[in-house]
Amino acid sequence: MGFVLGWKWTGLRLALGIPLVFGTGYLISRMARASEVAALRTQLSQVIAESAPESPSIRGWLTRFAQLVIGLIPEYLILVLILGATRAWLFPIAGPAVGNDLQWIALMSAAGLLFVIPTAGEVPIVQAMLALGVGAGPAAALMMTLPPISLPSLAMMGKVLSMRVLGVISLVVFLTGIAAGLLAILLNF
Repeated sequence: MGFVLGWKWTGLRLALGIPLVFGTGYLISRMARASEVAALRTQLSQVIAESAPESPSIRGWLTRFAQLVIGLIPEYLILVLILGATRAWLFPIAGPAVGNDLQWIALMSAAGLLFVIPTAGEVPIVQAMLALGVGAGPAAALMMTLPPISLPSLAMMGKVLSMRVLGVISLVVFLTGIAAGLLAILLNF
């Protein structure tokens, strides 16, 4: 990242990313109700008891892997296809018209929460947007919000985590994106 976008972008990512990860984890652990933790422990122990064979084998692993794939891949593909179809509508302009206004930063921060981008996949996206003249604020907001979560990951985690927890995670990532955008403007990126 430092070689492509520069070391100041890397510093911004680290300065906000480390507190994002550890702070959100701490916040969620403090929010967890005792009943939710107990329910998760019970659910986990049941899953382990049901899936643990007498002796581990490749066949058992493949069976469990196939069950996971059958359950998650269709949901993931449908959400990714829907997001791909709406991409042109969500990002109609990518150029100098996308300035450093707070509404553009908030919009890019919100859009970054939706899409599935692997870590480091946001670097060429941000680089291309900057080359097209997009302001540093919206680019920084995308840089911080694209990798941590996405709509498909939230949907899959909704089977394990409560809506309250998912909402807090989304809000923290969204606000971190806005903070990144404002810092990029303040520091003259």
